[in-house]
Formats: sequence, C-alpha cells, structure tokens
Amino acid sequence: MPSGLRAHWECAIVLNTRRNASCLPPPSWQSSLARSSNWLLALITATVIGSPAVAQQPPSEVALPQLTRMALAVEPDYDSERLSGTATLTLRNTADTPIARVPLLLHRLMRVNAVRMEDGRELTHRQQIMSYEDWETFQANVIQVDLARPLAAGESTQVAVEFEGHLVGYTETGMLYVRDHISRDFTILRSDALAFPVVGVPSVQANRAAPFALFEFEASVTVPEDLVVATGGEEIGRSMSDGLVTWHYRSRAPAPYLIVTIAPYQVASEDGLRIFHFPEDSVGARAMLEASRRAAERYQEIFGPLDRELALTIMEIPDGWGSQASLTGGIIQVAGAFRDSDRTRELYHEMSHLWNAVDLDTPSPRWNEGLATFLQGRLAREIDGWEGEPEALERTAERLLERCGSGEPCGHVPLRDFGIEQMTDYSYSVGRLMFAALYESLGEEAFDGALRTHYQSSKTRGTRTDDMVRAFVDEGGPVALRIFDDWLESAAWLNRLREAGSVQVMLEDYQPQS
Repeated sequence: MPSGLRAHWECAIVLNTRRNASCLPPPSWQSSLARSSNWLLALITATVIGSPAVAQQPPSEVALPQLTRMALAVEPDYDSERLSGTATLTLRNTADTPIARVPLLLHRLMRVNAVRMEDGRELTHRQQIMSYEDWETFQANVIQVDLARPLAAGESTQVAVEFEGHLVGYTETGMLYVRDHISRDFTILRSDALAFPVVGVPSVQANRAAPFALFEFEASVTVPEDLVVATGGEEIGRSMSDGLVTWHYRSRAPAPYLIVTIAPYQVASEDGLRIFHFPEDSVGARAMLEASRRAAERYQEIFGPLDRELALTIMEIPDGWGSQASLTGGIIQVAGAFRDSDRTRELYHEMSHLWNAVDLDTPSPRWNEGLATFLQGRLAREIDGWEGEPEALERTAERLLERCGSGEPCGHVPLRDFGIEQMTDYSYSVGRLMFAALYESLGEEAFDGALRTHYQSSKTRGTRTDDMVRAFVDEGGPVALRIFDDWLESAAWLNRLREAGSVQVMLEDYQPQS
C-alpha cells in the first residue's frame, strides 16, 4: 500500500476512546493560511446559504454542549443520491456558564431545514458554508441554533434537526478514506463525513479539546427491501411499507460513535459476534468469524475481562474507506481483510481497541494506536504462526529514519506531544517500536501484567498516559523508565535507532545487564 494512503488508512482507525473528530492531515499538507487560524478571513470568504451570517466568534471561544443521546431517522434516495432525515440530539451543558446557542456541523452539501424543540416549536438557526480555521480545505455547513432560553450549567435539552442534501467524499482534504456517497452498492453514514448533524465548530483543535463523553443512540433507517442496514447496536425491529424496510437499532451501552452501513449484506454470527459481509465474501466472513473468536479469547487472557459482555458487530466496507473499532459502536473492516488471510492482522489491530479504556487526555497522543500496531503482529504470530514481525519492525524503523531526519518535527517532538502538535499519524510507528522495546525488555509475563493492571483499573473510570506509564514502571522499574524517556518523553529514540543500525540491536541495548 502506498505510504500516503496507508497513513490515512491508519488515521481512519478510531479508538474505543476517540471522540467524533476527523483525522487531521500532517501540518505540511496545510497552507500557511490554514495554520494561521485566520478566523476573520474564513468568515469573509465563506459562502452563505439562505440565512444570516454566523456570529463572528472564534471557535476556541464557543462553548460546546455534550451529546448524551442521539436518535437518528434517515432515508437515502438512491435515484437522486440524496439523504434526508432528522437527528434528535440530547445535549448537556458541562460548562460553568449558561449556553445560549448550540453549534453544529453538517456536510458542506447539506442544509438544515428546521430545528425544533421537544414540543415541536421551531427554533431560530443560522447556517453558513465555512472552512475550518485550522484546516482550510475542509469545508462544512456551520450551524448555530438559538435556544428558547439559555441552558444552565448541568442542565440538558433536546433539539430535533431536520436536514437533507447530497453526500460526497472529503478526499480533497487529505482524508483519502472519506469517499462516502449514496449508492445501492454501499453507503456509509458517519461523523467523519458529517453525514448527520454533530456538535462542533469549524476547528479541529477546539473540537478535540472539548470534554469527551460516550452517548446512547437509536437509529431508524429506511431502505429498499433488498438492502440490509447495519450498526454497532442491537436490532430492535423492522417495519415494512410499499417495498421499503425501516431497520431499527439502539445502542447496547453508551458508544463513542454511530456508524450506519447499508449494502446487500449477508450475515454470519456466532457467540456474540456478528459479521455483515458482501455476498462474494462469505468464505472470508466465516474465516474472520473464527479469527475474531480466537483473538477475543487471546486478548481476554492478556488484558482480562471486558467491562461488559462481548457482543460485537463487524461491518465489511470497501477497501480504502478506513477502519474503526469500538465494542459498542462496532467495527468497520475493509474488504481486503476478508479476502486475504495475510491481512487478518488488520482485524487483530481493530479488536485490540475493544480493550482501550476511555482516553482522558485532550488532545490525546494516541499511544493506543502504537500498542494496537504492535499487538496485531504479536497475535498474528501466536494465532496464525506469522513470522514476519522482525522484518516489519525493521521496515518501520527504516521509514522513520528516512522521514524524521533533516529537522523534521518527528525528529524532536516527543510522542507524548503528538496530539498537541497534530502528529498522531506517527503514533502508530513510533508507538509500535516503543511497545516492542517494552515487550522484549520486560518479558511477556511482566508486559501482559502491566497491560492487565492498567486496563482493569481504568476500564470504568478512563485513563491518561501517565496511568499507562505507571503500570509499566511498576512492573519493569528502571528499564521501563529508560524506554519511556527515549520514546515517550523525548525523541532520543531517533539517535538510538541510528546508532544501533537495526531494531534488533536497539532492543538488545535495552535488556537488563546481568
């Protein structure tokens, strides 16, 4: 896979802990205008669609209410390739001051027709096509809803947003995996493409800095009767009318995201695992079902039990559309993993995220992606007998040495700051080598003990990077501290790799001296 495409496939992976925010491309892809956060210029150049201009308030100063529940009712029109529906959002004010306006984002080719209160009264709203202040090529319909009365601190309210319009991809932003559109062959509705209204402002940094919380969802999706609708929730019924079927789902527990996929799916299921797959991939789906079962068993041995019963939905999507994973939101997995047994590692990567506690770091350095990338190779060795991990680690090191020299940011920014510096595309590779060093230096028993202690102590309360570090230092002592100093707290790993000449020699250098 070309490095650029892979970087965005990796970026598309969403943790069980990740908030609903799109992957930001590397800073080198952004123009100087975007990096300057020129909010006023964005307002001047924005395209207004049938309503007064949105108030000129920088996104960083806009209070974001917290989504606690969403009820989505939608119907795609395959002839016109349009989507229409209503998203009913239950919002809570977690700030210390009242909120008078609710900021929302929607796809740039969609519009809001009305916003209503619980009693049906219509609320005033304004909408405007704008570029993100820190991502010039990413445009969205920016909406402000005036509440009937300010929402006091700690209070909740509900707004029903009626919307419609075309859905197309966002590949021009650098998000190559967001190819979303309305098609009978395959349709996906997700927040990455702003296919339905989400709470937010046109600023990646501001959205990621907002308090994170899981939310409950319901979804009612109406499609022709030859199509199947899938979500990570549980199906609670279907209703038919005039050749159309409305599929009804609800979340089993609070989830980090809602993803809806629609296709002429078939279904394979066993022991709490359910796979929606394309008809031509039935053999691969059965193999994936078995691989999922074995991976779940192995991860439970490593991390200990999940915080709830394993009831997992896997939805097949076309290659290049990105993968995401959550126990409650479901897994979307690219078709290649169904068709090529060598790509089962991608499934192991996604499933490891089921054992991620809620990430409380804002913005997160996403070290969990490095752990998942390391674990995918480990499980491939343990389950499938794969022997390619040493070579894969060497290739990872070679790419980092090539990319992070000559004063590039990844050569001096520590992993801990990758979220702050918008460099989390490097969390996969740098984190992978960091966890490989911990595994080789501490040994499997101590390494797994640290993972188990960390997850079991944080699975219900959430975690920060320091919690993970503490768990490994408690098991590994000075050796673990030395590794974290090189790989998490600094970029000393670059010189260490360069001087060692290979990953294997570098790993041996960390071994405790007898």
